[in-house]
Amino acid sequence: MFYVPHYRIEHALWRDLSTDQFFEIVQLRYAVYALEQRVDAEDFDEADRAPSTQHWWIRDDATRLSAYLRLLAPPRNESHPLGSKPASWAVGRMVVRSDMRRQGLAQRLLQAALDAHPGEAFVLHAQSYTQSLYTKLGFVAFGDEFDEAGIPHVRMYRAGAP
Repeated sequence: MFYVPHYRIEHALWRDLSTDQFFEIVQLRYAVYALEQRVDAEDFDEADRAPSTQHWWIRDDATRLSAYLRLLAPPRNESHPLGSKPASWAVGRMVVRSDMRRQGLAQRLLQAALDAHPGEAFVLHAQSYTQSLYTKLGFVAFGDEFDEAGIPHVRMYRAGAP
């Protein structure tokens, strides 16, 4: 478990998630992706249940889920910048509850996940308007912008520390 001022950062593998924790994750992801962004693509997939997938979250006052992301093994065909090593982790499904945005929660949560895997490379598909968040944490955009679930995205990569 990691701590940031006033917020508790937690993480678990699928096998260690309680039913209540999973329910809260479903609620938050549904609120952001389905209700706010009107994404009609499948949100939950087998990657959520993969043995190595890590689920990370922040609670605001130890009672409500405020932010979430998952780390998973990248698909074999996942792109990475020419000349770089393939990523060890893919960051996905990052969400922050609407009333908790602009407080740095996404950055704190992702930084904790990155810190837990020093020396490892990461890849993600960022919604284009959020690219600056990931740039602050050492991610570099590569390739052309593309559409994912009806939203413009950009691929980003972060090399592991030596």
